[in-house]
Amino acid sequence: MSANVALESPTDANGLKFRVQNSDVLKAQMAAIGGSPQPMAFSEVYGALQTGVVDGQENTWSNIYGKKFFEVQDGVTETNHGIIDYLVVTSTDFWDGLPDDVRSQLGTIVEEVTATRNSESTAVNAAARQSILDAGGVVRELTAEQRQEWVTTMMPVWDQFKEDVGQENIDAAQAINAKH
Repeated sequence: MSANVALESPTDANGLKFRVQNSDVLKAQMAAIGGSPQPMAFSEVYGALQTGVVDGQENTWSNIYGKKFFEVQDGVTETNHGIIDYLVVTSTDFWDGLPDDVRSQLGTIVEEVTATRNSESTAVNAAARQSILDAGGVVRELTAEQRQEWVTTMMPVWDQFKEDVGQENIDAAQAINAKH
């Protein structure tokens, strides 16, 4: 997450305008930290940061580096407030309609490919983070206590979407988050 102020505490985002994707969850996350969510097209972010239309943004390291957002921001704070993992989604009817052996083989393949893609994504983002540093960009790392403050502040967002998303999906996402 980047801005022209250090975002060491969620309260540092209070009143700032952050570009987010047009997602109710992402808008709720920004509101939880006191920021003003500003949905806009990805292609408009650099110019919006450069001209002050928005004060900050949240993206993966690969997007921050690839689109040079770090060039028009004082620094990037490594909040780790969100995670992007890749997964395969299908209907229960389709999945249950597969023969047992096919479902088993496909399940194994999906697990292997998902693990590989997530690992590759992690490596790409680590390289992009390092490239930002190599280019003179500023990366702010949070202490464990500061990180926990972000987690605690955003926790109500989970409950806000429980009815829409389902507790089982929230539990699955939290289990994945616990691995990171």
